[in-house]
Amino acid sequence: MGNEVKIKLTDEQKAKIRQATGRDLPEIRVESFGSSPAVSTPAASSPLKATRAMRAAKSMRATRALKAAKSMKAAKSMKAAKSMRAARSLKAARSLKATKSLKATRSLKATRSLKATRSLKATRSL
Repeated sequence: MGNEVKIKLTDEQKAKIRQATGRDLPEIRVESFGSSPAVSTPAASSPLKATRAMRAAKSMRATRALKAAKSMKAAKSMKAAKSMRAARSLKAARSLKATKSLKATRSLKATRSLKATRSLKATRSL
């Protein structure tokens, strides 16, 4: 393979690749087949580490998604509770106003009736 090139990676490059893929790669090989170059990497030094890293990443994503879902449900529940309290409070206020209005109306009618009765009695006695 006369057109093969091996590129040694720096520690920084290795770290970036390890973080992104979970694989530990000491070098990258580039070969030319016909007119298009092909890039390959040596076998991972520890496929077990890569598998564990992948599982950990998936677990972390699942945990974040679960926390987000719980947070969303809690927020919706809190909004619903506040809305319910506001609705109850509004109904209570309206009911209280209606009761006061009704009492005032009855009181006014009773007062007018009492005054009319007194006036009528006074007129009759004359």
